[in-house]
Amino acid sequence: MKFSLIKADELDASLMTQWAALRKHDLVYDSPYYAPAFSTIVAQARADARILLCEDAGEIAAILPFHAWDKFRAVSIGDFLADYQGPISRSGLDMPFGEMLAAMQCRHFAFNHMPVGLGKFQQYAWMHSQSHILDLAGGFDAYAQRLTEQRDASLLKKVATNERKLSKKHGELRFELQSGSHADYLALLAGKSDQFQRTVGAEHDIFKRDWVRQVVDEIRLSNSPDFAGMLSTLYAGDTLIAAHFGMRSGKVLHYWFPWYDTAFAEFSPGLILLAQCARHAAQIGIQSIDLGRGDQAYKLRFATGAHQLCEGAISSPAILGKMQAGVYQAKQALKASSLGQYLRTLRQTGK
Repeated sequence: MKFSLIKADELDASLMTQWAALRKHDLVYDSPYYAPAFSTIVAQARADARILLCEDAGEIAAILPFHAWDKFRAVSIGDFLADYQGPISRSGLDMPFGEMLAAMQCRHFAFNHMPVGLGKFQQYAWMHSQSHILDLAGGFDAYAQRLTEQRDASLLKKVATNERKLSKKHGELRFELQSGSHADYLALLAGKSDQFQRTVGAEHDIFKRDWVRQVVDEIRLSNSPDFAGMLSTLYAGDTLIAAHFGMRSGKVLHYWFPWYDTAFAEFSPGLILLAQCARHAAQIGIQSIDLGRGDQAYKLRFATGAHQLCEGAISSPAILGKMQAGVYQAKQALKASSLGQYLRTLRQTGK
């Protein structure tokens, strides 16, 4: 097995063709995060982007886009923006991690959205999670039937009731799956920034980071069958009350940045937005909406399936990863303890 390291601008037509062929080895690779366009857009915004090529028997057997933070650490391409991570590889490929790290010119590779089953990364995981999905195969009615059987038989009825109430009070509802409005796009970003600042603090507003804004702006301008940005909007009368920005690859839509105006919270506009996205996406051939990692209430209510993910790190020497896992587990134990709950209370009350 042979490894080589390149930059994104060194990807030629042959490598792109091989990349596309590798994506056919696993359904999880249908995600837009595994499309070459995502990696190349991120690489334009960050100089630390690299692409590791793994060659086996004279053919490219795996491609791993990543960020070389320094001579010690590396993370998957897109960093914290990436809801899916890891190599695009041939089925059953067993990459030697020691040689892989050496080729990446680092000693520690961290991952936190790695699909379970990609190589042997799961052996180095210290946490597991899932990315919930809406299965739209067969159309929206088929999805609604699955939702009724698996989750909540009344959810879509409640959404329809809220749509009627919202329309009656604030004006006719108007939904657009793919909006070209720059003003609506800016309104969405402003709304998400405000949400970040209210819920997790201004220091965690990702849109204040230049590279993040550049990546999102470029994705919005992308529009090909294999990769495209998607801005969806929901109006009540002349007022924008909810919007979502995500990206599509083939028949998969990744639900990325949803927002709604809290002044309309009594009508659950976020749920209306997602239901409308599902209905209209199914009409244009989208077969899956991926909601990303996390067990938020709306994801659990709408999902009819999930991809299993894991978080961890591989290191050389291995003790480095084990130490990080120990620190993580200690933090989790503290959070779950009575002392952790007491400290959270102090922080929330400001005492």
